[in-house]
Amino acid sequence: MKRSLGSILPLALTALVATACGDEEPAPTPEPPLDVAITFKPMVGSQPFACGQTYTNLGTTGTTYEPKDFRLYVHNVRLLSHGVTEVPVELADDGAWQQEGLALLDFENKTGLCSNGTTAMNNRVVGTVPAGHYSGLRFTVGLPFEKNHQDASTARAPLNISTLFWGWAGGYIFIRMDGRTTGLPAGHSLHLGSTECQLSGPNQVTSCGRPNRFEVEIAGFDPTASKAVVLDVAALLAGTNLDTNQAETAPGCMSESTDNDCAPIFQRLGLGFGGAQANPSAQVFFRKE
Repeated sequence: MKRSLGSILPLALTALVATACGDEEPAPTPEPPLDVAITFKPMVGSQPFACGQTYTNLGTTGTTYEPKDFRLYVHNVRLLSHGVTEVPVELADDGAWQQEGLALLDFENKTGLCSNGTTAMNNRVVGTVPAGHYSGLRFTVGLPFEKNHQDASTARAPLNISTLFWGWAGGYIFIRMDGRTTGLPAGHSLHLGSTECQLSGPNQVTSCGRPNRFEVEIAGFDPTASKAVVLDVAALLAGTNLDTNQAETAPGCMSESTDNDCAPIFQRLGLGFGGAQANPSAQVFFRKE
């Protein structure tokens, strides 16, 4: 029996489509996320930082320095794809050091003069990013405004530490770095946090005139190859007289805008102070190892 052309064409088209579908390549399997563990390494010049140690030749007077505390908060951690595109690091909530995109770095271990701290320590920020090539790191030192003003007594770790909390108005201490020096045996303190905060009612902070958060960029940082981010205490304190204190102010720098002992420290953090504008390029505290 002869078939008409009209009956043959649909069969041919069906076979052609079936053949074409059979030749399609399967979609590529997405690469799994890249695990990231960024190590932070505290140093005092060329020497590792540790409680119980004594360091010499610090500040403008070349004083001795014995650590009493060293802790700080960071958040908004990003890697740079090909050096330009920011890719957020999704931090793992671990119930101790990290929650909701923020992390506490703790370099003291309650030995020596560090009696105000804890035995537990943490020198890493851990999370994931999409697979790719990264060549830079950015993060913010401090806490975001919405996390900074809360009740530390009911907050989840790592925001439940009373010795890193000023109160509702000021919020948390972003950097706490205390030490005993030759001229200030009772201690020199760096407590960085927000100041000049405005309240609209009990425990309702609307804004802070001096937020005192700052951005850090580590160029050329590869999370798969770079060793660590160094925090250099000696570089941070190089322009500070650690043996004297401005009269009628807290010992060292407590972030008050009237305390000129803060000026050289803020400058080395890239923060503005007094009439000086912020200058992130002047930041010398953090660097790539």
